[in-house]
Amino acid sequence: MRRIRAQGMDVSSNDPAGPLVGRVALVTGAGKGLGRAIAQGLAAAGADVALVARTRVDLEAAAHEVESCGARALVAPADVTDGVQVDAAVAKTVLTFGHIDILVNAAGGSLRKPTLEISDEEWDGVIAANLSSTFKVCRAVGKLMVAQRAGAIINIASTAGLRGRAANAPYSAAKAAVINFSRAIAMEWAANGVRVNVLAPGRFLTPLTEAEMSSPEKYAAFVRHVPLGRIGRPEEIKEIAVWLAGDASAYVTGSVITIDGGQTLA
Repeated sequence: MRRIRAQGMDVSSNDPAGPLVGRVALVTGAGKGLGRAIAQGLAAAGADVALVARTRVDLEAAAHEVESCGARALVAPADVTDGVQVDAAVAKTVLTFGHIDILVNAAGGSLRKPTLEISDEEWDGVIAANLSSTFKVCRAVGKLMVAQRAGAIINIASTAGLRGRAANAPYSAAKAAVINFSRAIAMEWAANGVRVNVLAPGRFLTPLTEAEMSSPEKYAAFVRHVPLGRIGRPEEIKEIAVWLAGDASAYVTGSVITIDGGQTLA
């Protein structure tokens, strides 16, 4: 067995070229944060990657990271709450790479606000960004995977979807729905060789959390409730995503993997 290292990633594989060589991944939310980290991890494991998000400049930077691993990258800007744009990004990926074997839905957005102060528009926006986008991308890519009778889907939820968070109701609701939506399609598509699993991360250091977590006082207050005593690093989610995307997890579907340093147990 050879171990493959790339930019902090360490993936075990019996394939000297990487466990995902020859496969194509489409990653939403790929411009920043966990989506970008996962895209780089899949590329380091050998997959070519279609990068989907709204901001082209972020995608170009992510594409450079993918290509630095020796994989091919496709920049496909799209608003994944828009079904027409989703279909276009999927079609562009198939035109470029010929097929899609792996889907990671990492797009989303949060809103921290007391529930009684949330407007209809704010509620609808968070549900669209997290839940409706996941549905629309899974629907578009799922048609291809069901037809080819193979595929691995990884939907990114949150520990907020497992137990809820105060002043974070629409996000908590959306991520809980992502979990059960994923379980439902896992049952629907299993007979067609399509596996669907969920990652439920806790607090990770990303551009969205960096401002808050850069305060020593706020950081200390948060990690006081985390048994492992720290927040997560984006690179720590890569290997789990590679495992779920590859053959090593061939008997895993409908599962939810919590990555939170034990916080949900506290």
